[in-house]
Amino acid sequence: MDGFMWVVLTCYSLSITFAIVIGFLYLLNPKFFHYHEWALGKRWEELSLKLQTLLAAFMKGVGGAIVALGLAIAVIIIFAFPSGEMWAYYAIPIISLIGWGIWLYLMIFIKGKTSAKTPIFVPVVGIVLVVIGFILSFF
Repeated sequence: MDGFMWVVLTCYSLSITFAIVIGFLYLLNPKFFHYHEWALGKRWEELSLKLQTLLAAFMKGVGGAIVALGLAIAVIIIFAFPSGEMWAYYAIPIISLIGWGIWLYLMIFIKGKTSAKTPIFVPVVGIVLVVIGFILSFF
């Protein structure tokens, strides 16, 4: 594997590691984040138990989906990418950009509707890493 492929694998690996870590934060956090507080205009403790339960379930679902997506991409990187499977060269960025793109859309949507200070940088960093990895995979 040449130098560019190591950079490609590093970009993809950083992207999925970032996603998995953030996914676990959503999955394991017992309450919502500061931008959720900002969007709702209420602290977690001010919400009814039913609303807390619903929001916690949504967060755990999103977190679990992000972790699963990251692990699926990791499997492709570990098993298909190094052996030169051409479908992996396209599947990794397509799947990644769909996931990061949805995340970016949601952050922009929440920010637009509530003026909350959403962490837009999170999906942007993921997208940048994937795009760099994809471009360098052709060298």
